[in-house]
Amino acid sequence: MKNGEGTRKRLKISVAHFDNSSLIKTYSKTLIGRCMNPEEQEMKALFTNLPKIWKMEEKVIGIDLGFGRFQFDFKTEEDLQAVLKQQPFHFDYWMLSLARWQPKQSKSFPSEIMFWIRIIGVQLEFRTVPTFESIGDALGRTVAVDLIHNRIQVVIDAFKELCFETTVDFKGGEFYDGEEVAISLCYEKLFGYCKLCASLCHKEELCPLELKNSKTSPERKWEIREGNGGWSDGVKHDDRARIY
Repeated sequence: MKNGEGTRKRLKISVAHFDNSSLIKTYSKTLIGRCMNPEEQEMKALFTNLPKIWKMEEKVIGIDLGFGRFQFDFKTEEDLQAVLKQQPFHFDYWMLSLARWQPKQSKSFPSEIMFWIRIIGVQLEFRTVPTFESIGDALGRTVAVDLIHNRIQVVIDAFKELCFETTVDFKGGEFYDGEEVAISLCYEKLFGYCKLCASLCHKEELCPLELKNSKTSPERKWEIREGNGGWSDGVKHDDRARIY
């Protein structure tokens, strides 16, 4: 191999068995977070501002875990649960994934975000819990259904692209013709995603599809940017940021 590559031996370290049960108990009230676009999110400012947003200054301690991940240690279970109920969170106009600490984490942990998603386009006769649950389960894991406001609460994998438009076909019930119905999905409190591939992890300028779509007509590019349901109610990104 060139320059001796392939002949070097990797250093392997083994740790002798030890009792870590007491250490694990100290994480019983710990939340692990991830900046979905760490290049755009300043960790130092996050530690200062998130406790203020949660109204828990002096109650939580933040630690930088590297690679865009962080942890917050809470003093009480009630405070931890109160924060989880406020999801989803964003910082510096990009989303955060937040989850309770758990042992044997995967490299992608945490990667889930819980959104309320408004569903537009389902006919009145099909606006039922099974319909909304089927849509939610296709997007991720359905947590709750709100038929009054035509929305679902869903836990999604934040490393997967968002879905803003899809079709639904109905297999039963009265007055169904078996045809597909187009629906739109509007994510509440959504900030920061690529308009080309719907990823939460990078800006449009850094999208792998940018070069591929560089020859797209200006009209089509504008359609891509304006056509999805990410920003509901006609409110622009900056206005929604100020409102939130």
